[in-house]
Amino acid sequence: MPLSEFGQARSVYLKLLLNGAEVAGVIEAEVGTSDHQIAGWFRATLALGADATVTAASLSLMTEAMAEIRVGLAAAGLPPLAALWQSLISGTIDTITIDMTAGTAQLTGRDFSALFIDTLTAESFANRTASEIAQTLALRHGLDPVVTATQTPTGRYYQDGHDLFSLYQSNATVTEWDLLNALAEAEGFDLFVQNKSLFFAPPLEQVLPALWQWMPGGLSGTTMSTLRLERSLALARDIIVTVQSWNSREARMVTQTVRASALGTVHRTAAATGGNAATYVLIRPNLSAEQAMTLATNTLADLSRHERVIVATMPGELDLAPRSLVTLEGTATDFDQTYMVDEIVRRISARSGFMQTVRCVNTPLRAAA
Repeated sequence: MPLSEFGQARSVYLKLLLNGAEVAGVIEAEVGTSDHQIAGWFRATLALGADATVTAASLSLMTEAMAEIRVGLAAAGLPPLAALWQSLISGTIDTITIDMTAGTAQLTGRDFSALFIDTLTAESFANRTASEIAQTLALRHGLDPVVTATQTPTGRYYQDGHDLFSLYQSNATVTEWDLLNALAEAEGFDLFVQNKSLFFAPPLEQVLPALWQWMPGGLSGTTMSTLRLERSLALARDIIVTVQSWNSREARMVTQTVRASALGTVHRTAAATGGNAATYVLIRPNLSAEQAMTLATNTLADLSRHERVIVATMPGELDLAPRSLVTLEGTATDFDQTYMVDEIVRRISARSGFMQTVRCVNTPLRAAA
């Protein structure tokens, strides 16, 4: 359906597909995606009766369904056929809410990571690598595996046999998503689902950040309508991360410590050592010294990303995604630097057009060259 776009010389179109078939009557939609290794989510509102296949009666009988939300952008006045279409999200519907008074139905759900989140497993995956496990689970749920090959059998992460039982010594079952998260943590990989693909791979190196410019007088030199700047003073101090692991095979304690002040970055220098350091201790079973150092370094990078946070609202677009880079300029503050997109919430409606709220965090700390 076409949507008006106040103040924007473009036409915005919205589609909702249920089980692969486009349905009429979609009024608005909201989609959230993030870099937190959690499920993306969506919410769509339909006018009952606009589509003969989507009625209160048919929805009341539905037991499971998949949805996809697409948005199309075109120059002002051009029809949907001229629009650039992109899928914002696809996934399973969790809840259907029928408003008999308003004559509408609201569909809410999550992306296909929900398939892993909702599935318990006690499978051992003996002598399998992390990438083999990720590929197996993706194919099991009908997803395309976008997986970078790894070499280490998973049992050797813990050096206590060659299966994953040692990973969860106090639990009989865990979810498949917990398992994938643990494997991604051990490898230093990103883990996320995009449409019908499971991504299990090293973080991509972004090279061309988008430019956001803020001008004096509260005006944006680009497209931002609002901009909020936040800083955590606890994380602005030095950060110390220690990983401790009892290696049962070698009968010894492994301890590795990293600190932010030892890394050279644009946001932090050795001067950050003033005041009390923020200290974090992680305990994991049966890690080697190398694995403990990898975990400590990755945890420090993740913590450091939340020292500075910027949140901007702007007209919706189709280029930014979690893990994209943006460079902020023009605030005349120390917030003028490069950030990583952490979360995007996109809203498409007949009243407000296509808008998005983008939350960005520090780029991760890197070791000095």
